[in-house]
Amino acid sequence: MTNQDANRDETSYSNANKIKVRYQEFLNESAALYPKLDQRLLIDILRFETTYKDWEGSVMLKIVYPTDRVDIGSKKDWIYSRYQRVPEVDENRTLRVKLIRMYLEDIERLLADDPDIEYVTGSATLAPTDAYAA
Repeated sequence: MTNQDANRDETSYSNANKIKVRYQEFLNESAALYPKLDQRLLIDILRFETTYKDWEGSVMLKIVYPTDRVDIGSKKDWIYSRYQRVPEVDENRTLRVKLIRMYLEDIERLLADDPDIEYVTGSATLAPTDAYAA
């Protein structure tokens, strides 16, 4: 291996390491800013929002509530009144609802407006669909 090859390998490793460190810093910061939001969902929404300017915000949300202190029926009604979509109830503590035009700012508002939410997970898709898919 020549000296030039060794320098190129060190530079490649160094660049890869820098990106990995910055990515981990981003994950840590996003987890601090959105502690109740699944980071994979956050990254998917962010990717679609920034890559596709015409993305319609197609997400499947799973909104988890604590079982001991929340009336899931009233939360179901609240989600319906807010989004005009009827959520399904999973495991007596999770509401599952497919929404269009749900962006990161909207999830931030949802979390701010309902302090009872324990955690939000789900998935984002490129194309809008009414199908329920995890």
